[in-house]
Amino acid sequence: MSETEASGGAKVFRGLLFAVVIVGVIVLLAVFWRQVLNSGKSLGEVIADGFPSQGGQRVAVVVFLILAILLGIGFSHAGHYTAYGLAVGLGPLLWFLFWEGFPPLGLTTSWAESAGLPHLDPWTVILWAIVADVVITLVFVPLEWREKYLRRKHALDAD
Repeated sequence: MSETEASGGAKVFRGLLFAVVIVGVIVLLAVFWRQVLNSGKSLGEVIADGFPSQGGQRVAVVVFLILAILLGIGFSHAGHYTAYGLAVGLGPLLWFLFWEGFPPLGLTTSWAESAGLPHLDPWTVILWAIVADVVITLVFVPLEWREKYLRRKHALDAD
């Protein structure tokens, strides 16, 4: 399979489209600055309030976030966004399995219960699954951009 390259006009149009989107985001942030700050503060409060109070649960959340970082780094080495989809799906599913088990297959006792941890409420489990997906994204996407930049730079240096 050969890789097709976009024409010069398509590249110019793509650059123009990105410029319009960037200016649009800047204008929206300028207009809705106070709302964005209030939303960020509220989101921070929700995450802080969702942090477990029991020591073992806290350790489980911190370990899970560290694993999310490692998933982001590990799957970024696969070099494509299919791996990103796998990491974003795998992290929360294992998190749910850890806290809830899987009763249809007979896993009524979760791994958390086996480890002696008190059960987290479903809202907290969902909250930390979402936070982990955000962490995976914040790790994976910049690494992918870096790899793409290095590939382009290497291709340009070869010319």
